[in-house]
Amino acid sequence: MERSNKKFIWITLLLCILLLTGCNKVHFNTFDGSEKEDQTTEADITQIPEDSAKKVDQDAEEDTTDQEVTSDEIMADTLAITPTQLEPAANLELNIYSINDDTGEIEPVTALIPEDNEITPTLIVDQVVDSMADKSLNVGIEKVSTEGDSVIVSFYGDQPPLSNVGAGIEAAILDAIAQSLIDNLKDYNKVIFRKEGKAYISGHIELDLNEVYLGAN
Repeated sequence: MERSNKKFIWITLLLCILLLTGCNKVHFNTFDGSEKEDQTTEADITQIPEDSAKKVDQDAEEDTTDQEVTSDEIMADTLAITPTQLEPAANLELNIYSINDDTGEIEPVTALIPEDNEITPTLIVDQVVDSMADKSLNVGIEKVSTEGDSVIVSFYGDQPPLSNVGAGIEAAILDAIAQSLIDNLKDYNKVIFRKEGKAYISGHIELDLNEVYLGAN
């Protein structure tokens, strides 16, 4: 009886030891498996950003290259266009006459006109009138025409030189216009002045309808 009890106790102890050993193995295997899974997950997580970073860097480099090429092309186009835009327009110097503010007499001045402009009687008269306008003297030109070898300049009756100026300024205006025309035109050697298409008559000067005011020598 005592021997049976001892055998039973030994069997029970062996079973407990086996059970405890089996539990430890299961626990350790489970722990080891989790640890391996954690390591794999960390490795995968670490690897993915590295690959993504390489791809992002590569895309960034490609974008930068495209931007650099585009900038170079724009700069090249700008450099190609700029010289043309900065080229000054070619001008021609036209020697005409205006009135001196101090003396009231005529004086030579230079007008700049585009080089491709044709030198015509109207252009010359306009330049003389503009030069006088800069001196606050507004000359009233009705019409500029030609007949044969003569240039005919017709003035408005209510503006200088026919009104609002003295005899000296009136004569200076006529002299400046006539001399500018004679000096710059080869095909015309006579200048005739009129008042609105009729004979030039003011309070100081009277001219017949076709009277030549100034002619080339």
